[in-house]
Amino acid sequence: MGTLLWLAFVLALAGALLNGLGALWQNSAVRDKQDGQLVKLGALLDLLRNRRWLMGQSAVIVGSVLHFGALAFAPVSVIQPIGVLAIAVTTVASSRREHTSLTFGSWLALAAVVMGVGGFTSLAATNAQVTSVSDATAVLIVVIVGLILMVLGLVGSIGRGLVRCLAFAAGGGVVFGFASVVVRLAALAVEHRNLADFPTGSLIGAVLAIPVAIWFIQQAHASGPPNVVVAALTLTDPVVAIGIGYVALGEGAKTSTIATLSEAGCFLLAAAGIVLLSKLQPAKPPGLAETVEGPREREEIRSRGPRR
Repeated sequence: MGTLLWLAFVLALAGALLNGLGALWQNSAVRDKQDGQLVKLGALLDLLRNRRWLMGQSAVIVGSVLHFGALAFAPVSVIQPIGVLAIAVTTVASSRREHTSLTFGSWLALAAVVMGVGGFTSLAATNAQVTSVSDATAVLIVVIVGLILMVLGLVGSIGRGLVRCLAFAAGGGVVFGFASVVVRLAALAVEHRNLADFPTGSLIGAVLAIPVAIWFIQQAHASGPPNVVVAALTLTDPVVAIGIGYVALGEGAKTSTIATLSEAGCFLLAAAGIVLLSKLQPAKPPGLAETVEGPREREEIRSRGPRR
């Protein structure tokens, strides 16, 4: 058992590293073409020819596979807090890429997100362990997830800036949270050799939802910085996973009032960190103060020609 836990730890750590770097590469590729705009189908197809985006997407896919693989050997309470490290990877790597330094406020916001998500997941997953799901409940879960995605998609389409970024990132987190529950259910069914509880229908639904999650995440990247996208994804993921256990599976009755209040406090801490992280910009070192941020401004400067 100890060996399997170590294997799960290594898989989750590698997955967090790849997810963090992959998000940074994707964000850079998307914002070069679609800064602040909705990514339409044609633009998405263009991204399929972008090496940087393909490298980022490949890293995210491999990272997600490693994360789900870790869930086969360890509970969510062990794996999900490790996945939160993707936020730190993205934030630090983004700062290095832009040749900027993180302010004290940025570090404080980052710590709030990591501690909040890690604490929420550890508390919630300890008090609510999913064991099996009936066919009727599986259908209910799929319907709920679908409705949430529709609402978030509508908010993201109507909203602008941070609202759009957080709405679409949360939509991607909804799918990954749902998928995490399904993968854990499948692993438990195989481990207990009880194929009658294998979530075939839910697994099919999770697979079909992956393209939707990819589209949502690209919209989020087009409207916000990579660390905010990853933070929103990482926060929504466990909230949805535990929420399914609470609402659809009736596991909320097993949680004490103190544990519930503690979970709410951790959630609010993480949410506050995400909002603060989105509002703080890294401090630029001397000599880079005039660096142009967006692709439109860079194109405008190129069109003016060289200075005389």
